[in-house]
Amino acid sequence: MTRRAVWLRGGGGGGRGAALALLAVLSGCAYYNAMWSAERYAKEARRLEARGQEAEARAQWALAAVKAESVIARHPRSRWADDALVLQAEGLARAGSCATAAAPLAKARATVTAAALRERAGLAGAQCALAAGRTAEADEMLVEALASKDARRRSQAQYFAGAAAAARLDYGGAVEHFRRSREPAALSARAHALLATGRPADAVAVIDSLADAPLRETDRADLLTELAAVGGADVASAALDRLLARGRLPFAEQARLLIADGDRRFAQSDHDAAAARFRQAESVALAATSEAGIARVRAQRVLAARATQRSDLAPVIVELTRLTHADGGGTPGGQSLLELVTQVNAAPESPGAGFRAAEVARDSLGAPLLAGQLFLDLAAADSSSLYAPKALVAALALLPERRDSIAALLDARYGSSPYTRAFHGEASVAYAAAEDSLARELGVQVARATLPAGARFDVPLTGPRGPWLEDSPHAGVAAARHAQPPRPADRPSRDRPTQPERP
Repeated sequence: MTRRAVWLRGGGGGGRGAALALLAVLSGCAYYNAMWSAERYAKEARRLEARGQEAEARAQWALAAVKAESVIARHPRSRWADDALVLQAEGLARAGSCATAAAPLAKARATVTAAALRERAGLAGAQCALAAGRTAEADEMLVEALASKDARRRSQAQYFAGAAAAARLDYGGAVEHFRRSREPAALSARAHALLATGRPADAVAVIDSLADAPLRETDRADLLTELAAVGGADVASAALDRLLARGRLPFAEQARLLIADGDRRFAQSDHDAAAARFRQAESVALAATSEAGIARVRAQRVLAARATQRSDLAPVIVELTRLTHADGGGTPGGQSLLELVTQVNAAPESPGAGFRAAEVARDSLGAPLLAGQLFLDLAAADSSSLYAPKALVAALALLPERRDSIAALLDARYGSSPYTRAFHGEASVAYAAAEDSLARELGVQVARATLPAGARFDVPLTGPRGPWLEDSPHAGVAAARHAQPPRPADRPSRDRPTQPERP
């Protein structure tokens, strides 16, 4: 028998030793390959995190955790077992599986002695503690990593420390921690903290640096919304212009940011700026995208808000009809806006329907000039209607330049009306009865009918809610409810008196 054959058959002490050596080598290779795979997944996860692709990174972290767990199960006493244990805990925490990560995290913190591994375990534990809202525990977990010699781990620790401070509403401390971090998310988090402390100018400087930063899709939109709330819509619009000029954002994100900015300007009745933003969004977005459709619908919304008479709504209806037919009614807000505009444009069949249409124009379309004219038309069309004096009072708030003439007409024609008396701040017990009559005719909740003698009211204010009166300590008549109240957009508002003082 040849020497090779003896070795293969395991004959002789030398042969058995060689076989055992080969098995050890093969075992070591298997262990090395498994650990290499785990580290490869972790490296890919970090790369994706740096690019802001959080969902994809979580998937890679989960794979790294699975591979690391297999290493521990097959080679529990190997010299790299601690590395595998920490990587398992780290992968589970980064993947969002903190409940599963609890056991390996506890074991790692109890048994691992290497400084670098303990710092990594502490970072994973801090992430899970923050997810559970345990900020004190997160601070404890970060002690070693905050003093690390490794710049990357220090950066991560500063980011988590900033998140813990922000969760405690310590925004000043959060700003400092985020300033020391180099994590991709630290810049936007720092801007949020600056805005929370009321420092829009400092926040703008940070936001300007985010033009090409790898952020989550909604980060820039959220920051601009907060900036508008703290610093004003003009400041947010200027910041958006700089972001668009400096960065290379995806066209869809650009369009969404422009639409959001247009909505903010529209809410301030700055129709020119809103219309310009919606046109800009449509030009940026691809023609067939949902963002382009939304921008077109928003542009028609601006035209409707600018209307001063019913005829101004005709081209809006034509365009909205075309848009909804073209996209099968899939553009958000298109069909509902068309229904509202059509309702306002239709000739009213009764004074009640006319009053509802005027309120929809005011409250749903945001068209004050059109609504004021519709209220005046209602008062002129049926001067004896129960709605006429109420409509004149509503028109007063919408057409301030015609206040004197409308007030004179109200006094001359309806001097004894409870609405006129309430408008002048006079006592009027009949006010509640008039509101009850309106409520019954429109089919909405009936107001309370009994008020204390001598009660006085401020100027009646119309609003988006249905007829009602404030509860008073003397009100003794229970409200009757209609079985099916109309939708809020169709519900007529009522003049709201102030609540009488309690004795």
